[in-house]
Amino acid sequence: MQNQPSSNNVLGNHLINQIFFDKYKLVKKLGEGSFGMIFKAESPDGNYAFKFEKKRPNKRSLLKSESQIMIYLKGKGIPSIELYKEEDNYNVMIMQLLGKSLEGLLKESKEKKLSLKTVSLIGIELIPILKYIHEKHIIHRDIKPDNFAIGYDDPCQVYILDFGLAKKYRSSKTLKQNPMVKHSKLTGTARYASINALKGFEQSRRDDLESLGYVLAYLLKGLLPWQGIAAKTKEEKYAKILNKKINISTEKLLKNEPKEFVDYIKYCKNLEYEEEPDYNYLEGLFKTIITKVLNNRIDYMFDWVNASDAQKYLKTNSEMSFDNSKIESTSMNNNTNSITLNSKNNISNIEDMSFNEKNNKNKKKKERMSHYDEVIDDIYLNSKEKEKNEENQNNDDDNDNENNMNRKKHGQCCLLI
Repeated sequence: MQNQPSSNNVLGNHLINQIFFDKYKLVKKLGEGSFGMIFKAESPDGNYAFKFEKKRPNKRSLLKSESQIMIYLKGKGIPSIELYKEEDNYNVMIMQLLGKSLEGLLKESKEKKLSLKTVSLIGIELIPILKYIHEKHIIHRDIKPDNFAIGYDDPCQVYILDFGLAKKYRSSKTLKQNPMVKHSKLTGTARYASINALKGFEQSRRDDLESLGYVLAYLLKGLLPWQGIAAKTKEEKYAKILNKKINISTEKLLKNEPKEFVDYIKYCKNLEYEEEPDYNYLEGLFKTIITKVLNNRIDYMFDWVNASDAQKYLKTNSEMSFDNSKIESTSMNNNTNSITLNSKNNISNIEDMSFNEKNNKNKKKKERMSHYDEVIDDIYLNSKEKEKNEENQNNDDDNDNENNMNRKKHGQCCLLI
């Protein structure tokens, strides 16, 4: 690392134009918070997000936990991790640079709300991402507009961010879920938290999906009925928000909106703790809004997207699907030709080799995933300290003053993670 800064002001603005790890030049400060600061970094091979975390004596690094789970989840809609490194006075994570958060896009819109088509497209994009995360035995537990952002170079792709409160909700080996115990505090953000989460119950897949429903309602309406509730204490405010969520009907919450939004939230609220959600049904509700209610196409023309970006995104996705089909078809043809050209004994040998090769690949993949599962188990099942930390990090953005403070603190932090 060149020009390594001192421990006293490691997170200051003087870091601009400093070069780290002989490669990454910090060019712009994007945001800050209690964790540290986030910068935009340039390198010979592209732009990145550079996230610092102050080291805390005898405390687990939340940044390390976040980087491990994001590497474990690697896939579409999950920002990629370039590097995680621990230094003397701080930890740093270098990751994919993203565009604006959904909260930022909402604030920039003229009407202070997003169009019906855009919100439906967001639902179509995010439900499969949550399904993927849940299939990897993880729940997010802090679904909110600030924790989703569009791509820096691909504005049609929505990414999910900030896995600081994420948790493994079931064993990857037995698929047995954690017991539904009741905690004393809320984990997550009160404005978007599910009713059961606000009651303090252990969260599962249903809670992520119910929270997403409130996020979509917020983006569609621009305001939720329980925003700005006055209270003397945080506990009193949470109780009032919970009471409002319980007593307001879903129909009233989404008055004058397509019934599919109502169906979505009602379905999520009726899910049992261990029940596997029907993700295809939920995604289909938003597809129905676009194709039948709006009589439109799923063309990824978000409010912030131009036609050329949407066409490029559609083309890329269709080409990926075509290439996969082509590869499978070619593979099948090659196998057929091999069988035709060889004798019965050769066929038997080829089948044995193919079986053994496939077996070895599956074994290596299983060993690799088992390693990651153990890492995630250690972080998210066995760490009592982590649980204490996350209980102390409840977000409450229902107070206007706190909202303003958070925007000053975090600024454009969702531009990067």
